[in-house]
Amino acid sequence: MEHGYHVMEPRNNRKMKQVLYVIVLVFLTHSCTSQHGLTPEQQAHLEQLKGNFVFVEGGAFVMGKRGIPQASSVHEVTLDSYSISKYETTFKDFDLYTTTNGLDSIANRSRDYKDMGPNFGAAFMTWFAARDYCIWLGKQLQLPIDLPTEAQWEYAARSRGLDVQHATNNGEIKSTLGAKDVNYGGSRVEVGSYPPNPLGIYDMSGGRPEWVWDWYSSYNEKPVTNPVQDTLKWSKNKVTRGWHTLSNSVYGRGKRLPHFDKDIVGFRCVCNQKTVIN
Repeated sequence: MEHGYHVMEPRNNRKMKQVLYVIVLVFLTHSCTSQHGLTPEQQAHLEQLKGNFVFVEGGAFVMGKRGIPQASSVHEVTLDSYSISKYETTFKDFDLYTTTNGLDSIANRSRDYKDMGPNFGAAFMTWFAARDYCIWLGKQLQLPIDLPTEAQWEYAARSRGLDVQHATNNGEIKSTLGAKDVNYGGSRVEVGSYPPNPLGIYDMSGGRPEWVWDWYSSYNEKPVTNPVQDTLKWSKNKVTRGWHTLSNSVYGRGKRLPHFDKDIVGFRCVCNQKTVIN
């Protein structure tokens, strides 16, 4: 008759396994808490952000405009469908990101914030911070969210390529710079205070200038599909779009160093899903 037996495990090994078990348990608990430990109010805020995306049906358009500095190399662009936020990211939205990730809020580190409020377009962040927010939002909503490419930004601002000067309900903008009803740089009123463009997107003209994905470079004059300048060439700047001008604000291009955070530049996110967000 055979007798079963086992070898006693050394006490030190058992203790080590117990310690490792506790470490793994703490790690898993922390991971679950960091992703699912949002308050009901924070969860509701995320659902609101998800509902703010506007579907933009893809297609072809002529990007750029002759006579506009740095945008005169007009060229045909074809884009896949995507969705873009109807509003610029607000300070309140950005605070949700900083709070849940244990980061310092813009309100704590920027003196310029004092003249604004939670529903104003967020500003005073680097390109890196803006993109981190979009990627974080995508992880929370389980969607492919990022900063828009320059082509996506212009296509949406021009309501799928319309030949207009401004991203407003009628393609026009108030002609008196500095008037009370001009939201210069997004510094005077909350997001969404003015009528949207025909696609239902707000403040792409007259709001914040906005970070986009691309490195600043001259346009390629040849037809392109889903273009993105993802390689740093002769410029160390990222493109900014939507600077307030009295003419052709949907075509003008700006640039900033990606680590610069002392300006009114804000941003909105895009969802690179070819179908409507459910």
